[in-house]
Amino acid sequence: MAEDSGAILRHISSLKDMLDKVNEEIEENIQKTREIESEIVKHSETEKEYIMKESELMKGVSIAEFELNGIIQVAAAETDSLKVMEGNLEFQKATLNGIRKRFSNKMEKFINESKGFQANMLGDLNKDLVLLLKEKGSLGDESENLKMKINAIESSSRDYFADILEELNMENSECE
Repeated sequence: MAEDSGAILRHISSLKDMLDKVNEEIEENIQKTREIESEIVKHSETEKEYIMKESELMKGVSIAEFELNGIIQVAAAETDSLKVMEGNLEFQKATLNGIRKRFSNKMEKFINESKGFQANMLGDLNKDLVLLLKEKGSLGDESENLKMKINAIESSSRDYFADILEELNMENSECE
C-alpha cells in the first residue's frame, strides 16, 4: 500500500503541477484580456476624438457651404441688376438717338423751307428776309445750345452708369 500511496501522491503532485500550470495559463490569459481591454478602451477614446473632429469639420463645411450659397445668391442678384441697368442704358441711348434724329430732321426741314422761302421772297420782301435770317441765326444758336445740352446729358448718363457699374463691381469683389 505504501507503493500505492506513493503512486497516488506522485499522481496528486503531478495533478497539482498540471493545475499550477493551468492556473498560470489562466493568469496569463487574464492579464492578456486586461491588456486587450485596455487597448479597446484606448481605441474607443481615439475613435471618440476622431468622431468629434469629424463633427467639427462637418460643421465647418456646412458653414462654408452656407456662406458660399449666400455669396452665389448675392452675385446672381447683382448680375441681374447689372443686366437691368445695361438694358436701361441701351434704352436711354436709343431714346437719345431718336431725339437727335427727330431734331436733325426738323432742322433740315426748316433749313430747306427757309431756303425755299428765301428764294420766293427775295425779290419782294427784303425786310422779311432779314427777319428770317435773324431767326435762322437764333435757331442755329438754339440748335447749338440743344446739342450742348444733349452732350451734357449723355456725359452725365455715362458718368452715372459708370459709377453704378463701379459700385456693383466693388460689391462683387467684396462678396468674393
